[in-house]
Amino acid sequence: MNKLKNISQYIPFVLIVLGIIAIVICAFQVATQVGWIAIGIGLFVLAYILVPKGANP
Repeated sequence: MNKLKNISQYIPFVLIVLGIIAIVICAFQVATQVGWIAIGIGLFVLAYILVPKGANP
């Protein structure tokens, strides 16, 4: 039961990554340049999500 709790806390992150991958694949099907822009935006979004919030330097 404890393992299930540990795994379940990563589900939102996995869904976000899968969503970014799906958007990038669709963008590459439209045009290569749009795909590269989508990868860049996706990486920025992922970095923003992973940065700890409220940290005082």
